[in-house]
Amino acid sequence: MAEDNQLHLQVNGWLKTLGIESLCQWDVLVFLYRHQSSLVSAESIARFLGYAPAEVVAVVDNMESSGPVQRSRVSQGVCLYQLIAPTDPTRRDAWERLMALADSHTVRLLLARKLQGSS
Repeated sequence: MAEDNQLHLQVNGWLKTLGIESLCQWDVLVFLYRHQSSLVSAESIARFLGYAPAEVVAVVDNMESSGPVQRSRVSQGVCLYQLIAPTDPTRRDAWERLMALADSHTVRLLLARKLQGSS
């Protein structure tokens, strides 16, 4: 139980450090992490993840302006999305720790509870 509380506090801190405020943000981040360079449309990402296209477009736009996502110009309806790890040591540490836990069912449930209802 104490370990769960410690993990909960750590995950909350890492999310805050990276500015992740919604489950959609988390899911898009993990999708792009797993697919390092993706030649797709935001609408396709939305379909893959089960979100409304407008929600994913807003998340990708936000992530592009805040730094972790770079995308090319649209060509034939798709872009090249690349995920860029933070260079700031604190943000990079939070990034690496969260990505190491990306496949954890326990962490997914924790994130779902914490980020539930956030868009």
